Amino acid sequence: MEISIFLKESRKKKGYSQKTVAKMLNISRQAVSSWERGKTHPDLERLISLSEIYDVSLNLLKRKNSSLD
Repeated sequence: MEISIFLKESRKKKGYSQKTVAKMLNISRQAVSSWERGKTHPDLERLISLSEIYDVSLNLLKRKNSSLD
């Protein structure tokens, strides 16, 4: 799943508006919109904050179908 879709779906599941999330992160609503449209991506600090706000895991190092498993 694309991160933009994941961010939008996670926000909606929590019932938050883009404006609410932006206020929580002290950023513009346009920044949140840009992430959700896939135009830009949040930096690591913001990703960590988003994972806490949305109560989701940051599974950045997950390997799929690795021969090392």
